[in-house]
Amino acid sequence: MLISLSILEYEPELSEKMSDLEKTKAFNSVMRLIKTGKIDSVHIDVMRPPMIPGKERFPVGLIRRLYEELHKEIPLVIHLMVSDPIRMVEEINGFIPEGKRGKITIILQVESFDSEGETVAAIEAVKKLGYKVGAALNLPTPIEKMTDRIVEHADMILLMSVPMGAGGQKFSDEATWRIKYFSTKFPNKTISVDGGINPQTIAEIRRAGAKVAVVGSYITADRNPEEALLALERSLKNM
Repeated sequence: MLISLSILEYEPELSEKMSDLEKTKAFNSVMRLIKTGKIDSVHIDVMRPPMIPGKERFPVGLIRRLYEELHKEIPLVIHLMVSDPIRMVEEINGFIPEGKRGKITIILQVESFDSEGETVAAIEAVKKLGYKVGAALNLPTPIEKMTDRIVEHADMILLMSVPMGAGGQKFSDEATWRIKYFSTKFPNKTISVDGGINPQTIAEIRRAGAKVAVVGSYITADRNPEEALLALERSLKNM
């Protein structure tokens, strides 16, 4: 199973010291975790009202700085929890050259769109720009919103195992059957899971069919992030 590192808990410090990222404790922690070779990507949780009421995380300027510092080190996943994702993709295009977009995954929330047709059109539009594209389903949203056609067009599927908008939440048991449902119905599609991942739940989602675990606060809020990462690895090896 692959691990994608969510850096949501680090966002306040990174935003405050945007021009001097390399001097921050948060950024240096990210770099140490990358150097372990045990994470597959860095996951950037972009939040804007009204989709995430009262929260704005990862301004475009910070996304740009993270891209500049990290794109040669590791693939980036940009998860757009916003009402107008295409507009934000256009802003991101301003600093990610077309030839470099193949290592960047843009994840679109199905809740950002009013219909299946709009969702598929957005996925295809972002693909044409050179990015890989994922489709995400929030935990409270009925699974019917993630239609077969949307899944077929997306490069991967992200299932939220907590309501989106905050780190440190407890994994919901409801997520397990959703993972089983989509992994069984679409065995060739990469299923990623985000929210409440720890050594116990990472084993649970793997058994349910997930191929990628997005892990944030379990690692980033620990006094020893590298040891927390190793604990996840040990859990998977002991299955």
